[in-house]
Amino acid sequence: MGLLQRWVARQFTTRVIVLMPVAIAINIVLGYTVQSGLKLPIYMDSIGTILVGVLGGPLPGLITGALSDLIWQYAPGIGSGSQIGPFAITGAVIGLLAGLWGQLGLFRPRRGRSLNLVAAVIALVVIGAIALYTYSHAYGSSDAFNSNVLGNSSWTIDQSRLFFGAVMVVFIGLVGWALFLRGDVGAVFAISAGLATGIAAAVVSAPIYAFFYGGVSGSGTDAIVAAFRAGGDSLYQSTLKQGLLSDPIDKMITTFVVFFIIGSLSRRFIARFPNGEKLLGREVEPEPPSAPKDEAADGPKDEAAGAS
Repeated sequence: MGLLQRWVARQFTTRVIVLMPVAIAINIVLGYTVQSGLKLPIYMDSIGTILVGVLGGPLPGLITGALSDLIWQYAPGIGSGSQIGPFAITGAVIGLLAGLWGQLGLFRPRRGRSLNLVAAVIALVVIGAIALYTYSHAYGSSDAFNSNVLGNSSWTIDQSRLFFGAVMVVFIGLVGWALFLRGDVGAVFAISAGLATGIAAAVVSAPIYAFFYGGVSGSGTDAIVAAFRAGGDSLYQSTLKQGLLSDPIDKMITTFVVFFIIGSLSRRFIARFPNGEKLLGREVEPEPPSAPKDEAADGPKDEAAGAS
């Protein structure tokens, strides 16, 4: 078997293959709830993709991300009017990057007190700034929100505001908890990976969003596109700027959730995945080889002989 074949085969273990359909279901359920139900200006449809990529590798992540969007739109009884299918390209990129981050060990716990305060402050400031800027553009005008995000109901925007604020408060609180109380600066590495993933996803998604759907997808992100359009930006510029707001904050939340999930699993379970050693780092230590029985038995005899 060639080097490439071994690299591919190593990623598709039985555990990874079993995890992939579960991850696809998680993507679809959460994504539909957040985008179509709550109308939030984020997506939350790639937790399963990133989990598979981080644990399994780039190829399982890529396939999980692409299949999630394709099944979501085209599977009988699931799609029903969804417009997510063309974004399978974006899902594939997200899964591919997640696999690379997993192989680089960016989701590994890193305990250390020296840089905790600095890391926590920087992370929380960046997250807070992006969240506030996203909030101001998504909910700047109730008329724009209701006219672009389906249904002229005041409850629609109030509900969306409430849930988006709750998500951000919980997210920032958990990040602070991980950094200050647990002393785990690994959370910063995971969130940084999410930021990079979000930027890449925004760049890939912008032309799809603009040219396939005209900037209107029926989700909470449409209000952000409308805000930039009202400011004089072109359709492509508006969709790109919307992506650079929504995708980074969404992927930072998503990667932290995956980091939290992985940190909650047993080390033995994680070690059985292809990227297990990268995720556990120094916490995985091989057991010292036990002495052969005959040598262990000979030792006391030799000492006894020497004593006699």
